[in-house]
Amino acid sequence: METHLQIVADIGGTNARFAYVENNKDELLGIEVFPCADFPFLVDAIRTYMQRSDVTRVDKICLAVAGPVEEDSIDLPNNHWAFSKEELAVSLDVTLQVINDFSAQVLSIDGLDGSELQWLGDPRPRGGRVKAVVGPGTGLGVSALMPSGDILPSEAGHVAFAPVDEHESDLLKVLWERYHRVSAERVLSGPGLANLYWANCRLDGHCRELPAPEVTAGAQADDPYCRRAVTDFYAILASFAGDVALMTGAADGVYLSGGILPRIPDLLDQDMFRERFQDKGRFREFNNTVPLAIVRTEHPGLRGCVQALKSGGHHTDARQAEEVPP
Repeated sequence: METHLQIVADIGGTNARFAYVENNKDELLGIEVFPCADFPFLVDAIRTYMQRSDVTRVDKICLAVAGPVEEDSIDLPNNHWAFSKEELAVSLDVTLQVINDFSAQVLSIDGLDGSELQWLGDPRPRGGRVKAVVGPGTGLGVSALMPSGDILPSEAGHVAFAPVDEHESDLLKVLWERYHRVSAERVLSGPGLANLYWANCRLDGHCRELPAPEVTAGAQADDPYCRRAVTDFYAILASFAGDVALMTGAADGVYLSGGILPRIPDLLDQDMFRERFQDKGRFREFNNTVPLAIVRTEHPGLRGCVQALKSGGHHTDARQAEEVPP
């Protein structure tokens, strides 16, 4: 039987993850991770991957990108790459499919087994209802999957940050010194974790800056300001995830993905997280029943791209384009 290869790629703000599959199977082969900063253009990264992996007989590529994808011209908001879908398909001589990165994340959920999920609390999905994914990384992504298989497009990471106590209100006042409008992404992302560290220091009269990796390392070393930033990050994320459950009616679960959570698993207070997720006033009873899990598998975005290829682009998403022929 002739082997047909398809490349899948998850293009984030910091890294581009690549793999390929054979004959539309599920197994990811030849996984590589490239820093986006190493390549001036996306096409350079794709060609480098094809050369290094000796992948030449490619008939389709599915790209999951961190940004809107409904137009032919795509300018990624969290890195320097911009491209035309039509020009990229012609240049590589392949059929191209481009989806939003969190469409890929949510498409991966149904293929995960129990060992790839860390459940927070007792509720479990019963099937046939809405699922949502929330993912803090370089930015803050949100998407939802309808029971029909349709994807609800979203830029919910850019809703306003909503404090729930006096300390968070104080953080917001400090962050207003830095931003005219403080979105959820300004606190729930890698740069957001750095913002929380800076804001907590400012509340005590200090002016200190640390990048997110140093904040997480400092928290693990018991630095008080780093620990406070991580504690705030988890608490705000839990409240935001609970809001997403209400926004989308995600009765079959909210799934937490993204690149930050795997770096700080030991600092999570699960009881606090579940309580903040459920603390929704008159809708507490609904959120009490919503499953909540952390995705503990590698490369869910790549797995979601495989599902998108297998569906032939039939998942409805206002930001997901049909396949672009070469």
